[in-house]
Amino acid sequence: MACAYLLCGEVGSGKTTYATSWQAQTGGFVLSCDDLMLTLFDTCIGPARHQDMSARCKSFLYEQALCLLGKGMDVMLDFGYWTQAERSEAKRFFANHGFVAYLVYVQAEADVITVHLAKRNQAIQTQGLRAYHIDAEKRARFHAQFEVPHKEEIDQLVVVSS
Repeated sequence: MACAYLLCGEVGSGKTTYATSWQAQTGGFVLSCDDLMLTLFDTCIGPARHQDMSARCKSFLYEQALCLLGKGMDVMLDFGYWTQAERSEAKRFFANHGFVAYLVYVQAEADVITVHLAKRNQAIQTQGLRAYHIDAEKRARFHAQFEVPHKEEIDQLVVVSS
């Protein structure tokens, strides 16, 4: 039976890199809220509007995930799952539709995240990478919003060291 994998981790921890590798290795399909948002809106649309649009995108991608799961394809949702409530809600959603959802927690130390964000920000400027630029203020704000998953929530731990 196909499974949903919920990709959890702080901004810059390496979630998208992990998802890309997972997709290449398994043939599963990755659904990314950031990819959809950046396709629809070329720039950051502000915190209030971003939250509303992100919720709509997530709802759309959840329906896409159900279609793929129903066809027997594993799906990884690259959404971040920053709060325990969001993680519980996602697991409940998929369980209510007859699918198992596993939480994959991508963990990286602060210095590794600093390097990742610097590389990403540079690639946005020099290579046209389509991603959100994360400055020190945003990073601090996002870090404050992130709830580290409890041990019993985590189905798979991925420790990123570089």
